[in-house]
Amino acid sequence: ASMTGCKSMIEAFEAGGDFHSRTAMDMFDYVKAKVDSGEALLEWDYAKGDPPKPLVKDLFASERRKAKTLNFSIAYGKTAFGLSDDWGVTLQE
Repeated sequence: ASMTGCKSMIEAFEAGGDFHSRTAMDMFDYVKAKVDSGEALLEWDYAKGDPPKPLVKDLFASERRKAKTLNFSIAYGKTAFGLSDDWGVTLQE
């Protein structure tokens, strides 16, 4: 994150927890809405037993995979154009 100077990545690392789930929450409004409403958890300490609600990584696995792809693409220097082409979306998306 520091190598790319990506402010959102740096903030997510500083916040701790599941980095890719945090990115998914920022990418998809409906994922954020589920976390904000308490219907899904961003992360969980299994030392406290099983989570009382589903985790983002389980409930939104597909969205988390896209977030993970985005995170590694940024880290390895992929451009917005290259990523939009890979995903078949517009550059603005």
